Amino acid sequence: MVSHLNFGKALYGYIGLEDLTLYPLLRPGSFVEIDSRQNKIKPVEWRTEFERPIYFVELRDAYICSWCELDGDQLTVIPHPQSKQEVRRFQYPTQAEIVGRVTAVAMRLVGLQPELS
Repeated sequence: MVSHLNFGKALYGYIGLEDLTLYPLLRPGSFVEIDSRQNKIKPVEWRTEFERPIYFVELRDAYICSWCELDGDQLTVIPHPQSKQEVRRFQYPTQAEIVGRVTAVAMRLVGLQPELS
């Protein structure tokens, strides 16, 4: 991923060490490439969790990397089923904004194991 960094057209984000939203698909401590031109949630057909669009979301005091659904002014952040995290809802765009769609990820496969409760 590092050799293909596109600083002119992409943003980069960091999944915090406490963010288990998409664990184990995306591990805490991962770096993601974000296409900020794709900052609207559009319904797309997907067959597997790997095809489902992932968005980088800015909250007023944090960021979340997650699957999302938008219903009117209600943004639903959908965690990975194995993460044991709860679905969260935010007023859109007052409490949460879509930074963009995640297009690439660099993550550790060993180490930094989160503790799931």
